[in-house]
Amino acid sequence: MPIDVRTPDSPGWWMQRCSTKLETRRKRIDPLFARYEGTQPLPPALKDAPAAARQFFATARTAFAEMIVKAPRYRLRVTGIVTPDSADENGDANAYALWKSAGMETEQDDVHRLSMIAGDAYVIGSKYQGQVAATAEDPRQVITIHDPVRQSIILAASKVFHDDVDDRDVAYLFRPDGTTGRRWVAFRPRKSAVKSGVRFTGSGWEWDPKLGGEEGEPIPVPMPVVRYRNEEGVGEFERHLPHLDRIDHVILQAMWIVTMQAFRQRAIHVDDADMPARDKDTGELIDYTDLFQSAPDALWKLPLTAKMWESGVVDTTPVSGLASKEIERLSAVTFTPMSMFSSDAVNQSAAGASLVKEGLTTKVEDKQGRLGASHALTMALLGQIAEADGLTNPALIGIQWRPADRYSLAEKGDASVKAASSGVPWRTRMRTIWQFGPDDIKRMESERMDDALLAATMAAPLPAEAPVAEPAPVEV
Repeated sequence: MPIDVRTPDSPGWWMQRCSTKLETRRKRIDPLFARYEGTQPLPPALKDAPAAARQFFATARTAFAEMIVKAPRYRLRVTGIVTPDSADENGDANAYALWKSAGMETEQDDVHRLSMIAGDAYVIGSKYQGQVAATAEDPRQVITIHDPVRQSIILAASKVFHDDVDDRDVAYLFRPDGTTGRRWVAFRPRKSAVKSGVRFTGSGWEWDPKLGGEEGEPIPVPMPVVRYRNEEGVGEFERHLPHLDRIDHVILQAMWIVTMQAFRQRAIHVDDADMPARDKDTGELIDYTDLFQSAPDALWKLPLTAKMWESGVVDTTPVSGLASKEIERLSAVTFTPMSMFSSDAVNQSAAGASLVKEGLTTKVEDKQGRLGASHALTMALLGQIAEADGLTNPALIGIQWRPADRYSLAEKGDASVKAASSGVPWRTRMRTIWQFGPDDIKRMESERMDDALLAATMAAPLPAEAPVAEPAPVEV
């Protein structure tokens, strides 16, 4: 029996709405993932081109979209969780332990990457095999519907995917139900043949009786899904796709010119009497191509009046220079260091490199604020699932990040010496100048105490040896 998708506010109705919204989104984000993965489709002009031409064009595609995403992602790393129970600036050790045990130590990288590719990413918190777990979710599979007034409130969330283990399509629906929530699971027992992903339509689907059936099953939190939204809800390179296409086009033209110039045009200046166009006996056209084969052992016999001509090499420097300029512009508009695009970045001016670095630092700081708010929601979600006191209110949770700006060892050493002479405390120097994380600082504090104890022990004088008493005389 198909699932009812027409009754308003029913589970099937919400799941249908989510599926329709997800299908609309995929039309926008699928090309973004293809560009990031380097599998973007060929231009329409090459649709009917021979296979060799399509393969030749594929070699001209660049991976600049990947670099635009990874430049800020490499600098985004959570190092601690701050709560009202935090003993010091190093954060709450118990909260950070829950963060790591739930898997967010590694899942955060995927969340940051997905949000910068598609503009949205998600985390789903749950209890798996008795342990609190959090998973990064692909925006091609997960969608949320939000309150029209307060976008932070999620009215419904759905995940639709193909289960390779059971070889069936599965759809999840999450809805709040007062202080708790409910989850519905639907499936269809067949392998999805849709290239653009699984789509829920109600027809052919049925509720999973093992997981609550049509009534669903309760979950301990109102909404186990957290959305991570990039700036303006767009991918990092989404508005620069024409620029990336232009760079690929210029590179393709340079490759085409170089390839064609590998075969120079040759000609022979000769009198028609010495090399007639037709055979004087048969009158047939003479094919001189077969006579002038290009081979290492070829020997040509030419008339005495013949002169050989060969075309020159076309200078491709202007074309390659144009590509370099376009790459520089891409670096400027995306705040991506040229060193990630080209090994020739050492020739970039110091002022230009400084401006791009400053822009990248600002971008990372902005993302730390945006992603940090969602991380606080995730931490509160994990605290609710684990029933941990003091970890259920996201307004009281702060996220500690690695510094957005990275200093060289020379800069750190010079600044540390000056800060120490100015009376800046040791822990502050380790945190702000040397950029160590809370765990590193705690470990180094213990090592400092060990070193101090060892130094004091080595510096203490050895106790003087007691004089050896002479033996008493023996009476005879």
